[in-house]
Amino acid sequence: MTVKERIATTAADAHRWSLAKVREVMRHSIYRRDREAPHLAELRNLEIKGAAGPLDARLYVPKSAPSKGPLLIYFHGGGFVFGGLDTHDALCTRLAHESGVRILSCSYRLAPEHPFPAQRDDALAAAKWVLANAWRVGADKRRLLIGGDSAGGYLALTVARALPKAFAGQLLIYPLMHLEDDLWASGFAADTRLIGRLAVRYIEAQIAKAGVRAPSLLADSAITPLRTVIVAGGRLDPCAPDAAACADRLSALGAKVERRSYPPLMHGFANLTHLSAEARRAVTEIGGLLRELAAR
Repeated sequence: MTVKERIATTAADAHRWSLAKVREVMRHSIYRRDREAPHLAELRNLEIKGAAGPLDARLYVPKSAPSKGPLLIYFHGGGFVFGGLDTHDALCTRLAHESGVRILSCSYRLAPEHPFPAQRDDALAAAKWVLANAWRVGADKRRLLIGGDSAGGYLALTVARALPKAFAGQLLIYPLMHLEDDLWASGFAADTRLIGRLAVRYIEAQIAKAGVRAPSLLADSAITPLRTVIVAGGRLDPCAPDAAACADRLSALGAKVERRSYPPLMHGFANLTHLSAEARRAVTEIGGLLRELAAR
């Protein structure tokens, strides 16, 4: 091994070590910190089939849920690098309670250990597992919903595109729509796009492998016109402009779209219910919108 190769290997090992630490700190700072999270009828960890092996999932069943009813398949955010079932536990608990809808939160392999499209492949495999095993989670297959926040919103949109007839609607919370640097560079002074640009540069560096990139979802051909609830923060949410563009495209394609914007709140606010009364109010409202989405 050359000196250059040894340096590169040492740097990669150091990054993996620090990344594991950051992931654990993030988990510890969020998981079970929301002391006001409501109680549910059932909270069950289970194992589902992924694209390359088993995946962890967590089922949230609210007290008002019937024995068989609508179910939201949910993918967590975190730039394909961070996050997991625990970081989004309070959010899924509150959404299930407020909506009366079962939620199946699905994990997926993270980068850089697993470059893209491992995340997309796992999300699609998780959705197919639900379609084949709906009875195990009390889901009415005619009333399946798909959703996610940030990078999880990207995965939800790609799964909906791959299985266009499988879902009755989608919930998108400040969805990440693309990693295109030239688009992130535009308008960053007004919309905190500089922060987003730096973040997506890091994300793309982590998920990349030779010849494979995460495609943009801003084209009409990349999205499916489902009934949609789409949510974004305000000026501190770099994904807000693209969420608005996604909503416009869905509407132009004939989808019924319910939009909500929370100007005081930043990207990632849905994970901050343990810190912010405004975030709790927003998640409560989103849960109500999910209830309406599932009832149609």
